[in-house]
Amino acid sequence: MGCAMLNLPFMKLTTLCFPTKDGKILLSLKKRGFGKGFLNGYGGKAQEGEMVELAAIRELSEEAGIDANQTNLEKAAIIDFFDGDNLISECHVFFVAGWQGEPVESDEMAKPEWFDRESMPYDRMWKADREWLPLIFSGKKIHGKAYYTPGMAEFDRFEYVPL
Repeated sequence: MGCAMLNLPFMKLTTLCFPTKDGKILLSLKKRGFGKGFLNGYGGKAQEGEMVELAAIRELSEEAGIDANQTNLEKAAIIDFFDGDNLISECHVFFVAGWQGEPVESDEMAKPEWFDRESMPYDRMWKADREWLPLIFSGKKIHGKAYYTPGMAEFDRFEYVPL
């Protein structure tokens, strides 16, 4: 996984943050764009030249209205998402254990909801999430590959190695 992959025209460098508090995870329903209709953490595309950690902090502020800093981020995974054989996203996943402010609804994300790690609403999330989220919730740090059929119609398979 390296910088060479960042030059591919179809691949996006993205972030995904899961705020955590008292054993619970903050999720929100995506209201528009890629992933609309699914519960998810907070994140999005890194801007050109933007460090992935700073992109995660920016997206968390834009989508949830909370402010964190790099010391609040715990890297949990890198998940490569494939649409058929095409790598479309290198997603850096973080747990966020501290922040300032109260999570709020935004233009992109619905009202935030807290969920127990042990009873996540996987049926309302991307199908690959039920494969990799339990791994990182158990403390594993992974580099995974989530494959969907062309057009992202169906989940195909998930592979991973330790990070």
